[in-house]
Amino acid sequence: MFSLQFLHASEAAKNSMLLFRRRPYVIGCSILVLFIISIYEVYPSSITSRRDFTNGPHSFVPLDINGGFNGTWDWQRDGKNFILNEEQCEQAFPGLFDEVKRAVKDREGKRITLEEVDQIEPVNGYLYIISTRGNIYSRELATLHSLHRALVTSPSRLPNIEFTFISDDKNAPHASWSYARRADETIVWLLPDFGFWSWPEPGVGSYLAVQRKARETEDGSPASTPYTWERKKEKLLWRGATMQLPLREDFIAKTKGKSWADVKSIEWHNDDSMSKDLKSMDEHCQFKFLAHTEGNSYSGRLKYLQNCRSVVVAHTMDWIQHQNPLMASSGSNQNYVEVKRDFSDLEEKMKSLIADSKEAERIAENNVKTFRERYLTPAAEACYWRSLVRGWGAVSFEPEFWTIKEGKQRWRGVPWESFALERRLEWEPY
Repeated sequence: MFSLQFLHASEAAKNSMLLFRRRPYVIGCSILVLFIISIYEVYPSSITSRRDFTNGPHSFVPLDINGGFNGTWDWQRDGKNFILNEEQCEQAFPGLFDEVKRAVKDREGKRITLEEVDQIEPVNGYLYIISTRGNIYSRELATLHSLHRALVTSPSRLPNIEFTFISDDKNAPHASWSYARRADETIVWLLPDFGFWSWPEPGVGSYLAVQRKARETEDGSPASTPYTWERKKEKLLWRGATMQLPLREDFIAKTKGKSWADVKSIEWHNDDSMSKDLKSMDEHCQFKFLAHTEGNSYSGRLKYLQNCRSVVVAHTMDWIQHQNPLMASSGSNQNYVEVKRDFSDLEEKMKSLIADSKEAERIAENNVKTFRERYLTPAAEACYWRSLVRGWGAVSFEPEFWTIKEGKQRWRGVPWESFALERRLEWEPY
């Protein structure tokens, strides 16, 4: 688990920093506490020149306040625009902030308190790490990188906040930020998954690279032939570790021997399994149908599957992620197919999809237009982060910033920029 804070700097402080703490929680998680102070004089009030760095997997559209987004979404122009203001974000991504609005409404009349957020001690600082305990893994760092990017590119002032951020699969029994929640966990506020920055361990890589490779797989590149809908394999693809989870084991049993399924369990430490069965995320885009199954809680694969022009087939989910309100299982905007949690209707629905290829293609097209080309773009993620900060700030307390140490008033912690490199709070100069 993690706790974070966001503070505005004083007139004398003209920069942006982050504050971070990690410690064990009663359910064996870890806690991170951060303060964020945002400065809005980093960029000029108007930018008249426009440069376009759109080549390469990590390309981006530089800041352009006067040009760019004009009220009508264009994913090729706007997808990497990190400086949309609040009004533009609402215009570009209607429905994306439903989870934030739900959480704000849930707290009306019962403001979040310091005691609720941080049950041990308050934390103060400019985007500073203030204490750590235990290991810091890539998912925590990836989340903080994404948050920091959204903060330093914000074109408007954001409120001062302090909050708890949970990176574990278990949520805390108090107001906190997490990657996913169950329907009855209304006290939880949802943040974007860490994979929107990068997930290096399983070889997925950066999110921008995932999006580029998905487009190149389906649209073609100088080195490859496009995987058009007609060329895609007419099978339901799934790869993953079962982790002895009954739901996943049941899914494998229900698809075993089916002509329409390419479903295999991955054994991460088995060289034969890894060399023969592992599929990269862009290789998923070579299939018409992609299965999504939850894991210990939610599964991080969903956002990747939503980057393919394929039909996502998902069981009824117990866990809600920040983009779930945008998923439609029926109607003209249908962008995935839902099956029962016990998969008892999976075969029936798969045969129906195969029999009506045009309908399946329509759902696949809605999937890519809704998610890869709009709501799961880097621009949308930055807008969501800032909406989350604003929403939390509207119903939360005003954090403290200073502390007394050795008789002197000091900021607490280490700047995020330094901690991101050293991954520690104290060191002798070297």
